[in-house]
Parts: sequence; C-alpha cells; structure tokens
Amino acid sequence: MRIVMTPRLLRLRRLVIGEVSRFPELAQALFENGPQRSIQSLAIVISKLVQRGLLSTPSPAVAATTLNWLVLAALVNEAMLLGDEAIPTTTAMRAHAAEATRVFLTAYASDTGLDDLR
Repeated sequence: MRIVMTPRLLRLRRLVIGEVSRFPELAQALFENGPQRSIQSLAIVISKLVQRGLLSTPSPAVAATTLNWLVLAALVNEAMLLGDEAIPTTTAMRAHAAEATRVFLTAYASDTGLDDLR
C-alpha cells in the first residue's frame, strides 16, 4: 500500500489514465506490472493457505482480487481524485489495512483456520 500511495506513482497513474485512449499499451503495461502482478502474487499465497485449511475459497484469484481492492480501493480513489494531500498517514493506512483484513477473514477464513489466522 505504501508503494501504491507514493505521490510519484499516483501522478503516473493519473497521467496514464488520462492518456489511455492515445497510449493503450502504456496502460496495459502499468496494469500488468502493477495490480495484476500483485493480485497474482496474492492468489499464490491464498492458494497455499487454502491447501493448509486456513482459508476457504473456490477461487484464490477471486479472493486475491477481493483482498487487493478491499485494501487499496478507497484510499487510492481518494488520492487519485483529491490529489497528493489526500494520501493518508502510515498510521491511517495500517488501520485501513487491518479493517480490510478483518472483513476479508470474515468472508474467507475457514471455520478451523480462523483462530490461526487472527
């Protein structure tokens, strides 16, 4: 989250979004090397947690997408639209991530693995 919320990356993201119709390959590259890569990495970890019986999901990729956007969507959206002044503090990011994780675990933790994950 701290990497995504850096002013430099947010400015790049705003620029790429603004120019997506002229440079779709640039947007594709940013997507593949940013959100898509993160979600794929999360899916691998989630798959391992499913194998260990700690999480329950028929689709680790869907669960990874859910976790990714639970953690990032609100904060990124605010910073994208309101500017760098809307970038939250590290403390606020941690609190947001903790709540997103709580919601995720409520949905995806297996009955037997819930206590181990908390």
